[in-house]
Amino acid sequence: MSKIFDLAQSFEEKSKQQVSDTETRLTTAFEMHATFISDALGKNETIISDVISAQNRRVRALLLKTWIWMALSLIAILIASYGVIWLQGEMITKNWQAISEQKDTLQQLEAKGGKIQWNRCGDNRRLCVMIDEKAETYGQRGEWRILKGY
Repeated sequence: MSKIFDLAQSFEEKSKQQVSDTETRLTTAFEMHATFISDALGKNETIISDVISAQNRRVRALLLKTWIWMALSLIAILIASYGVIWLQGEMITKNWQAISEQKDTLQQLEAKGGKIQWNRCGDNRRLCVMIDEKAETYGQRGEWRILKGY
């Protein structure tokens, strides 16, 4: 029985050796596989990071262009609005001055006979005025008369 026992022991040692060799090979293979996967993941991470960075740069450039256009549009609108307001102010000022001059002229005309009633008379539509028949006449022959309303 000692032969069987020796064979069993020898078989057990060989089995342990094979298990140990298998574990060593598997550990080495797993380590190589893990290293390969880690390297591949690192490369993929680098590629993905580069793509994300490039996309972020494009988005930033697009946003910057959009904001620049918005700012330029706003500035253009403000300048145009200022120009319109300035132009209207100038027109209002000129109109105000014209109205003031016209009021002054009306006051002067009223002082010089602006209450006289004017009309167009006859077939030729000649300019005519009403005279005050009760007022006295002037001139050598009474050719001057006072106008009605003056």
